Amino acid sequence: MLELLTGSSSQESVNAKLLIISSKMQVTAATAQAFNHAAAEKMHHEVMESWLYVASQITTNPPGQASGKSGFNSLIVEISRELGNIRQQIARRELEDVHDRLEVCVTRMSLLAAMIDGNHRMSDFLRLELVVLGLRPVARLFEQGREALLTSDLPTMLADLQLTGSQLVIDKIAVLRELAVALRNSVQSDQKRFATATLTGYLLLYQEFAALKRLLLAEKYFQS
Repeated sequence: MLELLTGSSSQESVNAKLLIISSKMQVTAATAQAFNHAAAEKMHHEVMESWLYVASQITTNPPGQASGKSGFNSLIVEISRELGNIRQQIARRELEDVHDRLEVCVTRMSLLAAMIDGNHRMSDFLRLELVVLGLRPVARLFEQGREALLTSDLPTMLADLQLTGSQLVIDKIAVLRELAVALRNSVQSDQKRFATATLTGYLLLYQEFAALKRLLLAEKYFQS
């Protein structure tokens, strides 16, 4: 999504920097997933160096439509804090969920760029994407994750977005609603650990949400 927001103006220049940082985060995520500790550590160091420079720049002088926008500075703080936590995690050689945590950071960075650009459609969609990513079942956080899944209301959130598009988009939204309800029903019976049905249910939901995002991008929903 960040690629849609880069160009020649000052705000687009900042978004281009965010795109480069996001690309580096994706490389870090891939190396961590491959359990290449040295490469992940080196690349994450580059990510943090670049991010801290940009974060300082946009905090002091918010570009584009970010000035005074609610949640902009807190989002910068969230990204900084999470990247710091990931740095410590990589240093401890605990690479298991680094990929997933960096995926959340990439989405937050895309949201930051959308806020700078004033792209409300993209901002709203990315906020929902953060909710979906935040529902990912993590074994060591069972109680917290189960509660999040039980209290989530993705069907309503999807409806609130008022997405428009082709019949493919409409059908995909219907599938997502069904999967969200099935996932919540599944986790209700989970005790002490996530059952296979819940893990599979979330994976299906995640994949269908990613497919919806690709459809919206293909139909230029975020550019209208």
